[in-house]
Amino acid sequence: MPLVGFQYRINIFDITNFVCSIIKLMNLDTAIDTFLSPIADKISGIIFSSITIHGVRIEFLVALLMIAAFYFTIRTRFIGIWGFKHSIKLITKNYEHKEIRVKKKKGEVSSFQALTATISASAGIGNVAGSAAAVSIGGPGVIFWMIMAGFFSMALKFAEVLLGLKFRKVNPDGTIAGGPMYYIEGALKNNKYIGKFAPHLSKIYAVCCIFAMIGGWNLFQINAMTTQITEVTGGENSFFAHQSWLLGLIVAVITYFTIIGGIKAIGKFTSKVTPVMCTLYVLTAFAVCLYNIGHVPHTFSVILKEAFHPKALAGGWMMCMLWGFRRAMFANEAGLGTAPIAFSAVKTNNPVAQAFIAMLQPFVDTVIVGSATAFVIVVSGEYLKTTGIAGIELTSKAFGSVCPFFPILLTFMASCFVLSTMLCGSYYGIKAWNYLFGDTKLTTRAFQVIYCIFIIIGSAMNFKSIINLSDAFTLFLAVPNLIAVFMLSDVIMKELKRYCKKYNVGLFKEERDENEERLSGDSKLKV
Repeated sequence: MPLVGFQYRINIFDITNFVCSIIKLMNLDTAIDTFLSPIADKISGIIFSSITIHGVRIEFLVALLMIAAFYFTIRTRFIGIWGFKHSIKLITKNYEHKEIRVKKKKGEVSSFQALTATISASAGIGNVAGSAAAVSIGGPGVIFWMIMAGFFSMALKFAEVLLGLKFRKVNPDGTIAGGPMYYIEGALKNNKYIGKFAPHLSKIYAVCCIFAMIGGWNLFQINAMTTQITEVTGGENSFFAHQSWLLGLIVAVITYFTIIGGIKAIGKFTSKVTPVMCTLYVLTAFAVCLYNIGHVPHTFSVILKEAFHPKALAGGWMMCMLWGFRRAMFANEAGLGTAPIAFSAVKTNNPVAQAFIAMLQPFVDTVIVGSATAFVIVVSGEYLKTTGIAGIELTSKAFGSVCPFFPILLTFMASCFVLSTMLCGSYYGIKAWNYLFGDTKLTTRAFQVIYCIFIIIGSAMNFKSIINLSDAFTLFLAVPNLIAVFMLSDVIMKELKRYCKKYNVGLFKEERDENEERLSGDSKLKV
């Protein structure tokens, strides 16, 4: 029997290899790209539409995300600063809401598991390669604006996660369904201005989410991962140079057997992997900085100087700021509505407390991991040796300038980040898929199988048009989501003020809410 099983597995590998070879011979990826490119270009042109002011090109979506981040930061009186200490206390369990401790909490995962899941979802290639791309285009000054964007994103993340938890749906089996689809439809359906459009907006969000997860969180991630692994194992002489589908198959199997366990299994995986990988990544970056300790003061000086007088970009400090905010907010996903999907599954009866914890995600993703990547590239001087846009290869060179082993270590860490990203992307996609087609075991398994098949396909082929299209759909998630978040901003502020007053926290603890009695009743927060 073992021999038969072994022979069976070999046959499966041979068949898969044969199918991938046929696909390549047919140039299927080229044919699909040729067909989709005009469509992708047209849709991307609409979604990435921009205006030019004094020579500075401003994309509408980037401006929308920045306005939302500024608005909620100012309205919450810079909650990212005064609420940071409270967030740490909550996640480290040094603060308890005693009156709800004995109540049975609704949800599936712990706060820490949800936090690590959302961090891992956005700390993939987006931070390892995206930060490198930002520096290669915008110069060292981009780092300053990325850090600023990270702080401003914390308030926006707080707002959308609070709504995700407040309007989540508890299924009969105890599982949770939440996210923008539910608070767009549930909270806005009676709105006199856009109530009749709310169901359509929620469906638009769900469709864009599915496409984004299969493309950006799946095809792009696995393609970048296989490219990096192939490069460090010999390039064209690597075993994986013409067998990249094998990597895709391995990742697809790991992904499938993890995601069938739902958010609980994903949370268990990310709660173990993400802290280790983030710590290892930052320590490796610190080693590079330590090796170049003599250049550190000059690096800080260059970053601050070029933040306001960039040499790499035309358009001055404003263009540098726009590029830094664009890179940071796309990486930490603030305003896109993905984090509320994961945080909706947290075991809690207190949405505001979880929203405080969620603020830590953009801080870790952007201020720590993303900035560490960019700083290493600058302090090592590798950015000066690059012309044009560069991605993970620039990060790899910066790490390799200290130790030949570091690029291999980077590949391992990036692979773990990518796997975590794909796991979380599958959960986001499943929730959007189930919202459209029903939350049954059959519909869930159907999406999981489709998602894993695309992992194998993405490892063997390069669908540039699909990836570009998925990027456009990913960013378009901000439109329906931010419409809801803006229109529900009063709800967010009332919940925040009630929480601060009740638990004597922050800058709103002494402020009286005029509508407190009408909204809160017995002053207990309800999900």
